[in-house]
Amino acid sequence: MKNILKKLTAAAFVLFFTANVNAAENNLSNKILFVEKEAAGSTYLSVMDPSGSNKKRLTPSMFNIILPKYNDKSGWVAFTNQTVDMNSEIYILNKTGDQLKKVLTNASFEDFSPDGRSFLYITTDQNASLYIYNIAKKEATKVSQTLKVTSANWSPDGEWIVASVLTDDGTLDLYLISCYAQGIIRATQTPNVNEAFPKFSNDNLKVAFYTNRHGAKNEIEILGVGVKNNLALTRPMLVGTHPSFSPDDKQIVFQDGNDICVSDLNGHEPKKIGTGSTPYWTK
Repeated sequence: MKNILKKLTAAAFVLFFTANVNAAENNLSNKILFVEKEAAGSTYLSVMDPSGSNKKRLTPSMFNIILPKYNDKSGWVAFTNQTVDMNSEIYILNKTGDQLKKVLTNASFEDFSPDGRSFLYITTDQNASLYIYNIAKKEATKVSQTLKVTSANWSPDGEWIVASVLTDDGTLDLYLISCYAQGIIRATQTPNVNEAFPKFSNDNLKVAFYTNRHGAKNEIEILGVGVKNNLALTRPMLVGTHPSFSPDDKQIVFQDGNDICVSDLNGHEPKKIGTGSTPYWTK
């Protein structure tokens, strides 16, 4: 933990580049954030409308950008960049789109807190520990106890964190971690099955994720979590990964191979809207 914080740059937030957009042009409400790959070792953070139109790049080329997220309270975007020597670095892009700041190294960004004042990250060492990082105070608090976490997402009401956790059989199950000292709830217990990259709905009642439960190809599933002790699972029959809910929770965006697709929650008439990876639907 201390080693990670020591690796903050001397000026913790460093001006990285000046973008050719201004605040008025950089409205990210109800957009699809995604990663665009131009060539090996050349990726961009990009944004487009849910229809696939008005695509725009937000960052210069970086080696391997992954898993961008947006916070509507702060207007910030954050993501992880994996460097050529396989180090992981967390960056934050400000709301006007003209400053990109490196915040932590040897850590993977997972999600903002609902108020935008903190974020979740996972250490990239063998412990795979989950921390909450207070941006203003530059302080981190471990929340995963002994769990080895591979991905995590914060509920919009701020009460729970859903995490994909490495289990004893080497596969991934979902856990709910309380932010208010209500403990940890194991949401799935599926030997030899993976459940990965969970994402809360905006009404706090559902979690979308992808799983290999049904065969070689990953499928999207949705877990009802409105009543924590009565978890209900639905299967919309969508092949893909990295699901994210629309602002009204009536649709999801997801990745299918190199395509970015949108569908309703029942899996009806999925539609390709672009090419890229790890999409995220902003509020």
